[in-house]
Amino acid sequence: MSTVVLASASGAPGTTTTALGLALTWPTASVLVDADRAAAQTVLAGYLHGRAAGVGLESVLQAHRERNPLLDTLAATARPLPPLPGDETPRALISGFTHLGAIDLFEPVWPPLLAAFETGTEADVIVDAGRTGHRGLPDTLVREADLVALVCRTSLIALAGLRLHLAPLVAASKLGATGLILVGPGRPYAAAEVADQFGVPVLAEIGWDPAAAEELHAGHDRLGRRWPRSPLAVSLGRASEALHGRLARREREVAS
Repeated sequence: MSTVVLASASGAPGTTTTALGLALTWPTASVLVDADRAAAQTVLAGYLHGRAAGVGLESVLQAHRERNPLLDTLAATARPLPPLPGDETPRALISGFTHLGAIDLFEPVWPPLLAAFETGTEADVIVDAGRTGHRGLPDTLVREADLVALVCRTSLIALAGLRLHLAPLVAASKLGATGLILVGPGRPYAAAEVADQFGVPVLAEIGWDPAAAEELHAGHDRLGRRWPRSPLAVSLGRASEALHGRLARREREVAS
């Protein structure tokens, strides 16, 4: 089991759509955790049309505070994530915050929560952490994650403030675990240029395809027959393979 954390530094580069797409195209079983501190509930309202609403992370917080087993809570809280056509790999969702007061209380829950995932499931965990914000991401989450990716576009506007948010993540995360996921590479800067400028690897590239992104955002039962062949879908599949492969290599290096 591995943990991948996605976040954005500013703007709306498509972090949630990317996290959802990766969870749906991941080569093995996956769990998508909606940890966006803006409490937007985007996946519930969009891809699931509100049909799988639940208490999500707040039930995990309550169980932690009451010293109840988190494994039992996860089993009761996880909701099936409807797969893409033709996919039979297990997918699940842990929905996000519904009360703003719970957000700041959740940081110490990350280590036991990830430990519960480690012992109770073989699925890889993809965390949509939303924007880093002025306080950054929860330190405990960043320290425990196997990969931490800032999602960004490649315009000068999108890249201008990236370094301020990137540096604390590099400092707090595991060695070599932080990088970028570029949405729309070559618009105008290429991946190699961005990696060279910021000194971290580009972990994956997501194709610029607003129409297909809107289809995915709007809901699983609204995906057209052509969607799996769209530039977005193809790039998500490649990105999932690239990230999964990087995690496997890191695991082998640690084992050796």
